[in-house]
Amino acid sequence: MTRLYDQFVFDTVDNSPLSESWRTAPGQPAWTELAHRTRDELTVNLTRARRIGQR
Repeated sequence: MTRLYDQFVFDTVDNSPLSESWRTAPGQPAWTELAHRTRDELTVNLTRARRIGQR
């Protein structure tokens, strides 16, 4: 899939495993800062994500 997205000029970032998908949920930096980010910017936003409502 990454190669296909690259053909469409989309940057891809591996957000595996599926248990980490919360990092791209609404309210997280990767979700709220969508406009024209590079792969590096998206990677940083994924690391900035914080779990909400956990004790």
